[in-house]
Amino acid sequence: MIEFPSDPPRNKEQLFDRIRSVIDQGVFNMPAGSRYQGTGAAGMFLEDLLGLTAGSKDIPDAVGWELKWFSNRTCLVTLFHKEANGPKNVMRNMVQTFGWEDQRGRLSFRYTVEGESALFKIKNDDKSRRIIVRPKQGQGPAPFWSYDELIAAAGAKLRRLILVNGEAKKRNVRFLYAEAYETFHLADFVQEILRGSIAIDFDCRQSKPGSAGLRNHGTKFRVSPLTICRLYLKKERL
Repeated sequence: MIEFPSDPPRNKEQLFDRIRSVIDQGVFNMPAGSRYQGTGAAGMFLEDLLGLTAGSKDIPDAVGWELKWFSNRTCLVTLFHKEANGPKNVMRNMVQTFGWEDQRGRLSFRYTVEGESALFKIKNDDKSRRIIVRPKQGQGPAPFWSYDELIAAAGAKLRRLILVNGEAKKRNVRFLYAEAYETFHLADFVQEILRGSIAIDFDCRQSKPGSAGLRNHGTKFRVSPLTICRLYLKKERL
């Protein structure tokens, strides 16, 4: 029987001690049930093992630290979600202009841009202080984010970050090591997006074939776990 902490960690030292203890315990068998399902199951289970309660809120998970789980199969780690600004119905236009039919006949736009892709280029507008995703061909919809809102979103969650590496197979999960990052490069965050170090990941589709309604799973800003160190000044292996 797994015992979860009744209270969240009170400080950095207690949080780090709990993480080290989880790593030392080896393989866990996640309890059955709807809470631990899908690709996020191991991360949710880890939060419960540590007694964390922030979940998907736009605040750090524990005592000023954001926690992220990844495995060796993880290509990109989600930093935060932030929906785009733009002309009216910009995401609907993105789906209609660049989407393709899924197996149920719905137009779907699931697409990742890392600086530049076959369809898009991330552009900087110094005058308006915006990051813009522009089509490489034509004058299609162009979603954008202001510098201020991107820096605010990053600064709210990512000033201190812990990445926990592990492996999961069916209900079994093992946490292998953790790295703590401090002193986030807020001033350079926009430049890292332009360089392609940080990807913009769209995930939106029609609710039904031909429908004007959308099912938007959120636009994510993501980074490779191998290059996340470029965003911070200090790194520590727990």
